[in-house]
Amino acid sequence: MSVVINILASIGLIVIISYIVYSLYKYISNLQTQNAISQIYPPPDYMQNTGIMCPDYWVNTGVDSNGNYICKNTFTIPTTNNGGCDANQLKFDPIKSGYTWEYNNANGLTSMTDDEKYAFLNDKGTNASISRCDWINKCGPAKNVQGIWSGVNEICNSPPPTSS
Repeated sequence: MSVVINILASIGLIVIISYIVYSLYKYISNLQTQNAISQIYPPPDYMQNTGIMCPDYWVNTGVDSNGNYICKNTFTIPTTNNGGCDANQLKFDPIKSGYTWEYNNANGLTSMTDDEKYAFLNDKGTNASISRCDWINKCGPAKNVQGIWSGVNEICNSPPPTSS
């Protein structure tokens, strides 16, 4: 009888140790994932809620009748004008309904893939002034002005992502 109890106790001990090791593994894995996400600059939630709307140092003053963001250069940041751009006001299309810039969004929205982000930044949208990438490359900050569009600039000036 004591042999059976010892075997069952051993099995129970192995199960408990296995559970503790598995829990520690998941905890450490989650910490590493959160650390990797926190090192992305600017953070995806900033891009979703603020950064995707208007270039850095431009002010989002609302939306037009088509739902496009209206961006104003209220600080009169000097810009280049290689594409016939308005240096005072622009309109940019919003993120498509049901989608988010964030990763693993808790609100049930679909995270945009790298291909979708690249296409979104290069698409002018409906009645928008210009695409975000065209603005960066044709109308962005003048020389010797430290105004880039964080989070957008990196994608626009990278090669297109390759679909696998």
